[in-house]
Amino acid sequence: MLEFQDVTIENRERVNEYLKNVEEPFCDFTFGNLFSWSVVENTKIAFLNNFLFIRFSDENKYYYSFPIGKGEIKNEISEIIKDAEINNKKIRFVCLNKKQADVLKNIFGEKIRIEKNRNSFDYIYSVEKLSSLRGRKLHSKKNHFNSFMKSYDYIYEKINEENIKECISFVNEWYEQNAETPELLKEQKVLNKALSNFFELKFIGAVIKINNKIVAFCAGEEMRENIFCTHFEKAVTEIPTAYTAINKLFSENTLKKFLYVNREDDAGIDGLRKAKLSYQPETILEKYYAEFKN
Repeated sequence: MLEFQDVTIENRERVNEYLKNVEEPFCDFTFGNLFSWSVVENTKIAFLNNFLFIRFSDENKYYYSFPIGKGEIKNEISEIIKDAEINNKKIRFVCLNKKQADVLKNIFGEKIRIEKNRNSFDYIYSVEKLSSLRGRKLHSKKNHFNSFMKSYDYIYEKINEENIKECISFVNEWYEQNAETPELLKEQKVLNKALSNFFELKFIGAVIKINNKIVAFCAGEEMRENIFCTHFEKAVTEIPTAYTAINKLFSENTLKKFLYVNREDDAGIDGLRKAKLSYQPETILEKYYAEFKN
């Protein structure tokens, strides 16, 4: 029987051992993501038979990731079915790669419906290309960055013990001015939890300051030896080039040891999708979901 528990800093190392078995570098499967988003997604974890189980929930439904581990999977899927039945919840499997979606189709056949979730596809970029902005396709980004450099006398700082409170204040001011949707209000809670546990999560981040005031910020964590995941990025709206600047400066100054950076999904927001595509991703990781037919 699955015994779910909260995602806590204390079980970070244990969870990370399982996350090493994740086949695709999905942003969803980093400890920092699971911990931070638990404040709005009611994220729970369980350990059974050398597998990690991840469950999210709302009032009517449980959302499960594919069990993470090594070995025969059919029994672990059965444990998920039992957990949902005991709690009288409908099931949706989420954050699936194509191989996992096919496994569920083979187990349940026509009883289950599989769909791509375009809004949750992850964008993977070359750190070198984001650092240099070389080439015709990134020429406009280079112009934006050069415009920023010519217009502002700035300071670039890594997030540290001395500026973390300043960073939290900046983030909350940003949401006060921009949080016009329930989704952004949720994100504010998530980001506050992440920043309040920044060092315990072993996050890496940076800020840009102009006139000793933060105007842009980003933060994330190492996913694998050669892949970083940028979870959060915010900049003041008064400086349109600030997003370009923090992206480039973070890539060239802080992400040197990594080959790639996962800059997460676009959440189905048209402007965000256009922006992410304009940076010419190396690849876009497809994700699927599955749920039982009525």
